[in-house]
Amino acid sequence: MLAIPQTYRVNLRTPGQPDAIATVPPGGAIPAATLIVPRRNNGPIVAADSAAGVALSVQYTGFSATRELDTFRQLDLSRDLRDFRAALNVFDVGSQNWAYVDVDGHIAYFTSAELPLREDLEAGAVRGAPPYLLRDGTGGNEWLPATRRYPGQALPYEILPPGEMPQVVDPPAGFFVNANNDPAGTTLDNDPLNQRRATGGIYYLNVGYDGFRAGRITERLRADIARHRKLTVADVKAQQADVTLLDAEFFTPYLVSALARARSSHTPALAALAADPRVTEAVGRLARWDRTTPTGIPQGYDASDVDGRLARPGAREIANSVAATIYAVWRGQFVGNVVDARLAPYGLPQPGGSEALKALRHLLETYDQRHGVGVSGVDFFAVPGISDPADRRDLLVLRSLAGALDLLAGPPFAAAFGGSTDQDDYRWGRLHRVTFDAVLGPPWTIPATGGPLPGLPGLPTDGGFGTVDVANHGVRADAAGEFTFGGGPVRRFVAQPARGVMRAESSLPGGTSEWLGSPYYQNLLPRWLTNETYPVRLDRADLARATASVTHYLPERRANA
Repeated sequence: MLAIPQTYRVNLRTPGQPDAIATVPPGGAIPAATLIVPRRNNGPIVAADSAAGVALSVQYTGFSATRELDTFRQLDLSRDLRDFRAALNVFDVGSQNWAYVDVDGHIAYFTSAELPLREDLEAGAVRGAPPYLLRDGTGGNEWLPATRRYPGQALPYEILPPGEMPQVVDPPAGFFVNANNDPAGTTLDNDPLNQRRATGGIYYLNVGYDGFRAGRITERLRADIARHRKLTVADVKAQQADVTLLDAEFFTPYLVSALARARSSHTPALAALAADPRVTEAVGRLARWDRTTPTGIPQGYDASDVDGRLARPGAREIANSVAATIYAVWRGQFVGNVVDARLAPYGLPQPGGSEALKALRHLLETYDQRHGVGVSGVDFFAVPGISDPADRRDLLVLRSLAGALDLLAGPPFAAAFGGSTDQDDYRWGRLHRVTFDAVLGPPWTIPATGGPLPGLPGLPTDGGFGTVDVANHGVRADAAGEFTFGGGPVRRFVAQPARGVMRAESSLPGGTSEWLGSPYYQNLLPRWLTNETYPVRLDRADLARATASVTHYLPERRANA
């Protein structure tokens, strides 16, 4: 263990005077030194109990020297696929998805970064906690020391051979899709640890992925291919603008069938839900819904709007907006009633939103065989006093919907809907809003003054959890302020190669200047919000004609130099 002294300096700002830099002495939350563990790739100790003699350290590939800057230099000099692959060999830390296309018609997908091999997994079994939880640092879970080195390797540990990293060149299907999804299918059976390498070791990449976006893109691509349509740049931009909820395509039919069964049920609790007019109205809305998530309000930014200019929503858009609201709140209640409520007695943490939805889908897909009992033996659909498995399932589905409607009409959503019980008022845009928070806060934050909806900060926009057009909120959101978000695509880039030339379009959430007051500070944002693009200028002469200003940075010249 090594102690590295820490020094913190801050700017002391006094109006009318130049900033002064002062050293902050150690004390309180500021340690005098950071303790690092060399055998943890120089990772730090982040918590320690000296009395018990235990500590928590972090081991990360980025804690030693790596060569990512070389990658980008080499990519800029690449002339073909071979050069591109060679450049990725020195991208050592930070797993990334790389798409390649060239003017000769080749396409390829690669993952990058060095993946250390663990001693227990290479021996073919998990020792103690799995690799996605805190592990025993006293032995048995260590990164293996390097016995061979691959081109560009920086880590002194054994890594997964580059040839075993997920990749494809010129796929037979003629396309590949990646949107941070599982690139190798290792988690599709809900077990990320049951694939084997040729060595007999466990082939482990990650515990989970975001699969909804890639699933929707693939769905659209396959539909176009089935119609023998040749894809265009406009088609790809439409994919990027897609705000359909893929999970709703699976779960909504269960709501419809649950109500149909409940209407003839002899189970009192289930029959009571079928007799609730709020529930029947909501299920009817969901049955007619196309699974999209428009804002449904005049102040909302939607992909259907043109060139950043807002249009009044039509009746169909409003209906879809209301259904999106009802579904989003139901989803959170269903996760809570089925997953969270059953895990809480065991003192287990809540799984992430995507993991919870995948678990629910798996439980429902296997319901006829397992009746909601997981592989762990936990009955996730247990309802006291009801023995029929189908009734238990349908009761929890509809009870979650009734709970969602109670919330929407109650205090948690009063800021958005004012306690209204009229489902027509439940417009998605009043909940789903984006704020671009600046590190320095207002006035650099966008919007700087709250937004167009009184008492509801942010800009109303379409999209939702897991949509291709990224606009995520928490799956368990159950109040008016919990459906907001602050991220999204940093750019929407589309390229079309042709012999000797490349056409490209993009979109940025803001502008090209960080100077507050500049006409280029947020001039691109409205078009980004409505999924419009601008041409990327790849020709030097074209770029020169569009240049507004050029700033030259030169070394300071000293008088005695």
